[in-house]
Amino acid sequence: MNEVKTHIGRYKAFFFDFDGVIVDSVDIKTRAFAELFKDYGEETVRKVVDYHLNNGGVSRYEKFKYYYKNILNKEITPEIIENLDRKYSQIVVEKVIKAPLVEGVIAFIKKLNRLEKECFIISATPQKEIKEIVKLRQMDRFFKKIVGSPRTKKENLEYLFNEYDVASAEAIYFGDARSDYEAAKENDVDFIGIVNEKSKELQELNDILKIKDFNSLR
Repeated sequence: MNEVKTHIGRYKAFFFDFDGVIVDSVDIKTRAFAELFKDYGEETVRKVVDYHLNNGGVSRYEKFKYYYKNILNKEITPEIIENLDRKYSQIVVEKVIKAPLVEGVIAFIKKLNRLEKECFIISATPQKEIKEIVKLRQMDRFFKKIVGSPRTKKENLEYLFNEYDVASAEAIYFGDARSDYEAAKENDVDFIGIVNEKSKELQELNDILKIKDFNSLR
């Protein structure tokens, strides 16, 4: 992928996924899912990890439901989901807080702030948790609003459009998951995909601009 030029001035609002876009945390979440299901054997873990890697922007709750129904062939209850969620958070949160940033992203976001652009985070992580993570990383001051599940990314994008009076032509979305791409496409928003050794979900798409990190963007 060559260096990509984009005209920042034409956009009012900049939407960012978090994992794999702002923070290099994709591997952390992959290992967490593997840890949760390790007692079911290597084949189950492989299927769990494959689904996670191919559906990066889907909430953990929807993944838990999928794993139980389609891989374990078991019923899942609210109590099981709550237990899995607690264990998952215990594994992930502290590591995500300490994970390295995607190269160039903070310099880019600071530049947007200086230009008085509006920046938002749209994550599949539960809203309370993603807000706490961003706060603990001392990045919350850079963003107008931080939103997460249970709303989907598409629903959150539509919510932010309405809440902050943003038109689709004024917005651009940076993501590394198909759910990011679909949320942008369904709302007619320009999209740039993060594709690198750790974030490969959008690799096969031919109708988007792709960058490996924010040092590739001018």
